[in-house]
Amino acid sequence: MKLKTLETERLRIRQFDHGDLDDCLQFRSEVFGIDSAPADAQSWLNWTIDSYRELAGLGQPPYADYALELRGDGSFVGSVGIVPTVVPWGALIGDPADTLLTPEIGLFWGVLPSWRRRGYAGEAAGALLDYLFAELRARQVVATTEQNNIASQRTMEKLGMELLTNPSGQPRWCQVVGLIVNPRAS
Repeated sequence: MKLKTLETERLRIRQFDHGDLDDCLQFRSEVFGIDSAPADAQSWLNWTIDSYRELAGLGQPPYADYALELRGDGSFVGSVGIVPTVVPWGALIGDPADTLLTPEIGLFWGVLPSWRRRGYAGEAAGALLDYLFAELRARQVVATTEQNNIASQRTMEKLGMELLTNPSGQPRWCQVVGLIVNPRAS
């Protein structure tokens, strides 16, 4: 399976390529606070590009990060992706002692600070959701975030996700889980 370039009214979601190193460095620094050496970012970029080919060759879902850019001028605004995500469903639905994990298809998004508050995260995530439900025929999709990341929680709600709170608060990135079920599964 290979994710082809997706387009929305304002955005293009495409595979990263070797020319994206500077954008990757900026993204890692401004969104995740990772001030890595260019060699580290290059290694990540090589791994990401290789994963497109390798996962497609194995017939696996296109788990990867993708570049997010404006359709008009190609400006890099962030990254979105499809990620394997493990979720403690028992704890989320009321049994804090049940911390067993279940693998799920997850969504990821991150927008550079200078491009935030314009709806790009939701627009891009919505396009990926459409792809996951229509093309990959995913039963459900999740997204995770920290308790204090209100912007991501609002994006989840706008996507139609039900928000669930992890009572253990761990891991930090899984304090809030957004869940949406494919409408065709209902």
